[in-house]
Amino acid sequence: MKIVIVGGGNAGVWTALHYGYYTQNIKDVEVELIFNPNIDPVPVGQGTLVSALQLLETACGPNWYTNEVRATPKFGIVYENWNKKNKDILSFINFNSLAMHIDPKHLQKYILNSGWFGVKEENVTDLDAVDADVIFDCRGNVDKDHAQYEDLYCPVNSVLLATSPISDSSQNWTRAVATPDGWTFVIPNAEKTTSYGYLYNKDITSLKDASANFSEIFGEEFPNEMKPVNMNFDSYMSKEPVRIDSNGRKIILNGNRLSFLEPLEATAIEFYIWWARNTYEWVVNGTVDNGVNELTSIFNKHMKEIHTFILWHYTNGSLYDTPFWKSAKEKTTTIFEQPNEIFQSVVNTIKLMNHHDCRAADYHSALVYGQWQSMNIKNWYDGYIKFGEE
Repeated sequence: MKIVIVGGGNAGVWTALHYGYYTQNIKDVEVELIFNPNIDPVPVGQGTLVSALQLLETACGPNWYTNEVRATPKFGIVYENWNKKNKDILSFINFNSLAMHIDPKHLQKYILNSGWFGVKEENVTDLDAVDADVIFDCRGNVDKDHAQYEDLYCPVNSVLLATSPISDSSQNWTRAVATPDGWTFVIPNAEKTTSYGYLYNKDITSLKDASANFSEIFGEEFPNEMKPVNMNFDSYMSKEPVRIDSNGRKIILNGNRLSFLEPLEATAIEFYIWWARNTYEWVVNGTVDNGVNELTSIFNKHMKEIHTFILWHYTNGSLYDTPFWKSAKEKTTTIFEQPNEIFQSVVNTIKLMNHHDCRAADYHSALVYGQWQSMNIKNWYDGYIKFGEE
């Protein structure tokens, strides 16, 4: 069996690392990644959850002393100014676990050199030209056919990216700072710089105004000119995440070819690895009943749960009574007025639990919704949601 991953961005390298490592002792399985070296990884996806660090440790064995992956430790996320009554809301990682902040371009090189899979430099524009039994299409969303995707509501749809030469050595958290136009991620880098992503809605705030507001709010952290790069984006999910093509090959989408949501809660890399794990039995052993249909159902459920939890972050607005936050609060509140029995059941459960009960439940994996365990859900409920109910 030959498994080929096409595309060398975040999704491509993590998928290749997962399959290369976990098929190492399976006879007659070959894993290869094909990528265009002239295409840089998208400069987002710097925050991870614990699965990425666990896979990297298992397969490659880096350590924090030499820090070959050029990462900074991540203990969780601090939400600043999301609530008028509660300035800082903590979404923390369990005390005995750890995540990381990474440089996507450096990590790409590190994983490509891991030795767990073959690497070929080539620009693939037609999957029919790829010699493989299984193909993971991780080529991004450039020129995608919108008819093949379901659009998802997202309050933000544009981002200004910039890097400051100033760093705070005590910042071991991702900062998610609410602003009048949306919110901004602030991530510490190993080279003692700080990455910023000023997210806003281009249909509400102009690029000129967003740039001016970005500079006004965070300008003191940039001793030189900010020089931000602007990127627009859509939120969507594929209607056909897996398929069998006319040649009988298994075609599986991943990365931005599969779906995209805003970088709130650092869901992207965790999702790529989750999808690699969930397709593994079908790819390697063919043991998932009804293959395409079952995996599509699993993908749809997980994606909708992630989307739901992210939108929950907007239902009470923020410190700011601005056009953006009024619109985000109104639209997300309308969405949550629709019946969602599974999510409401989860919320009702964590309301009755104290934090000790949540920790015990997490230890036994008793309650999971999307990528979040009971403790994470309760932290956000106690820190944000319940203030809107009082």
